[in-house]
Amino acid sequence: MSKSNTLRPRAMSWLGAAMLCLFMSSQVASAARVPAPVPPKEPPQVDPCECGPLDVVFAIDDTGSMGGSLTALQANFSNLLTQIQTSSNGDYRLGLVTFQDDVTVRVDLGAGNDAQMQAQIASLSANGGWNLPEASDEALNTVIHNIAFRPNQNGAFTGYWRTGARRVVVLITDNLPGGFNDSYTSNALASLQAQEAYNEGIRIHAVYVPTGGTPDPTVVGIMQNYATVSQGAYRLTAPSGADVPQAVQDFLSDCRTPSDVFIRDTPADNGWEPSSGAIWTSPDIKVCNNVNGCASSTNPVFGTPNNYVFVTLRNYGPLRPTGPIGGSLHLYYLASGGNSSWGSTSWRRIQTQHNIFLDAGETRDIRIQWANVPLPGHYCLLARWVSDGDPMSYPEIIGSDTVTNTQLNNNIAWRNVDVVRMLPGGTGTTTYDVRPTVGHATTLFIRPEAEPFPGRVTLTLTDRLFAAWEAAGGEAEGLEGVEGTTLFFGGHGGALGLHTDKEMDERIHVNFLSDGPEGFFPMNIFERDDRKDPIGGVRYEVNVISPDTEPVAVELAVRGVDGKYTELTWPHTVHHKHYVVYRSENPEAGDMEAIGEVDVSEEFTETTAVRFVDASDATRHFFYAVESHTDGNKTLSGWVTLGAPPNR
Repeated sequence: MSKSNTLRPRAMSWLGAAMLCLFMSSQVASAARVPAPVPPKEPPQVDPCECGPLDVVFAIDDTGSMGGSLTALQANFSNLLTQIQTSSNGDYRLGLVTFQDDVTVRVDLGAGNDAQMQAQIASLSANGGWNLPEASDEALNTVIHNIAFRPNQNGAFTGYWRTGARRVVVLITDNLPGGFNDSYTSNALASLQAQEAYNEGIRIHAVYVPTGGTPDPTVVGIMQNYATVSQGAYRLTAPSGADVPQAVQDFLSDCRTPSDVFIRDTPADNGWEPSSGAIWTSPDIKVCNNVNGCASSTNPVFGTPNNYVFVTLRNYGPLRPTGPIGGSLHLYYLASGGNSSWGSTSWRRIQTQHNIFLDAGETRDIRIQWANVPLPGHYCLLARWVSDGDPMSYPEIIGSDTVTNTQLNNNIAWRNVDVVRMLPGGTGTTTYDVRPTVGHATTLFIRPEAEPFPGRVTLTLTDRLFAAWEAAGGEAEGLEGVEGTTLFFGGHGGALGLHTDKEMDERIHVNFLSDGPEGFFPMNIFERDDRKDPIGGVRYEVNVISPDTEPVAVELAVRGVDGKYTELTWPHTVHHKHYVVYRSENPEAGDMEAIGEVDVSEEFTETTAVRFVDASDATRHFFYAVESHTDGNKTLSGWVTLGAPPNR
């Protein structure tokens, strides 16, 4: 039975209210002795204290593709149960439903059923499901509306949701919602359940496991909608599902205390403020072109959803006693360059990851997908940890300097690192956005980090920037020549002065012209003004590689186009000559056919994805792989498929 009038959603956010526990807990006992007031006309509100009663129902996809997730959940469920007990001060009730193309109520929502929950979780096995859509929307329908009996539902869900308790559904799946029809036609029922959950004061915490290897944008949107509409949280896990328990624990963790979380600005940074050095080279921010992570950072690639930013949070900073803490991680981008200010017209938000819980002393990598890189090119990234228990030491004011904010707040980090790969005798191309300080003389430096670059470095200025250079005297250290608005420097770099009385954000085109051997030649381009303050910069990881370097197995992304076609995208690597695309209905059996080839032209860059479209019937659920070819070698990527692999 639906109880639409028993509870209203809280106006106060969970994280914003968490610290009220510290002030309200001492008043609970005395409040209980006060005579009951006249019942209000409005339904009772949920107590904003995070350390109170908790009702939790797990809704779990147990189809054949979910084996890794179930194994991880089973191995860690005792820890999750302990977390529930702690977060609720021992006042909790549990329930469990599973779903494939139908819904099974395994544990009705109730108290004192810990042993039953543990036994049922331990008994889960991943099998069946067959076709791709699963009944996540109907599983939510069952638990939100307390449905006792209907076709395609096994068992009754009659346990009531308590007024005054935090109401939570933890949804774990790898697939589209298909109702009981085993066919995805729209997200209408899923959207309805999200709205109904909100109306009932139930938060849906949605965990998406991309078991197919690449997150399906349609599934991502639906899972995010479940969470956003119901005021819950969304989390994307690794394809293996190994980090499902961590995502669930974050959702259930409360009773946070003040602590000090920091993100390193430099490798030597230990959390003390202010930090020093080239603070725009944070080693705790890394870009990878796959959901599982990578050994070293690379460029975000335009035209593919396979961009992920990993930010390392460290909960053992020196400014406060270390304890458990919760908060949010905010991630932003800006065109790659120097001086920048904090504000709505500057840094653009990529995504915010809410409900992150860190144990005392914990170090954790947080994965954030950047599915829509706006344009080809190079970018700056800014990460901000925001928590009531760990406030900023220095106020962030609109228009304030990003360098100063980063130096004085150990929970802000900035990374401007670009990867420039090139062949001997070739050209590496990138950009740098110059933002001189208005009314101050600004110097732009080009400095090799170690060995000089074997060749020349050119900067092509805009007309406005060229005029600002001439206004500062038109001279430059290390200048070897000028052609139009292009300045030529040797491998040792140089410096040029700029002066402007107007705000500027001008893009320089930077070329590295190789005439020497292979090797790794990091180059720093940065700005200082006449106060000798660093105002930002970029570290270019210039790597001159041999044409004989072994080919790279590319990281494939796959997505549907208009429900008719399948699109593959992948990042290009400069020494690859061409790519062969393979398709298979059963790669484990060794069946594969070449369906196309992509020849590399001079227009290919490493910040724009290579694209291939298979116009065959998208409903057949093919697997795809791409073979990378160099002059004498080749290597095959891993196999990917649209959505989750068929359940078996």
